[in-house]
Amino acid sequence: MERLARGVVLGIVAGMALLPSGCATPEQQIAAASQIRTIDDNFRPFREYSTGTIKSGNALGVGAKQLVGRVDRSTGALTTIVQFEIVYEGDNKRHYEHARNARAEVLQFTKVPRNAKCQPRKGCIYDELFLVVVPEAELRAAATTGYHIKAFARNGPDVLVNIPKELIVNLFAQIDKDRTRAAPA
Repeated sequence: MERLARGVVLGIVAGMALLPSGCATPEQQIAAASQIRTIDDNFRPFREYSTGTIKSGNALGVGAKQLVGRVDRSTGALTTIVQFEIVYEGDNKRHYEHARNARAEVLQFTKVPRNAKCQPRKGCIYDELFLVVVPEAELRAAATTGYHIKAFARNGPDVLVNIPKELIVNLFAQIDKDRTRAAPA
């Protein structure tokens, strides 16, 4: 009975997390997420470009992924980041610690501190957020199936994150367009 109650809690959390995406197909979510948002705040050392968020759920939990590009104002260097958040129910926190690309090369990984919500005798709902820096050249060369990252957990299952090719193409198209416009003639 206790396990059933925990499953109901996770189902409610998953439903709430997926609610904004409604019953959208993966293609519809990709199309909506392909709209690039630009933040050009002079108080930041970079101009930021971001895709929308794509949400999905499976037995591992509910995930939300987003692609971000940051162009340094002084050097013009581009840093590309995959942001991934996963919400799951469990007896312990998984502690995602590092990520690798499809060639098993280590990628720069940053954990963002998050909290857990626990109820006595009912388990916990965990929320982990991490950022993975992906080299620009690797993203630009992504296959038609997208770019794949695997995040490894200390306690529990690893998670495979796929960034659809459409998001990659649209993000770079906007960044390249703005760079061309800003280049001196």
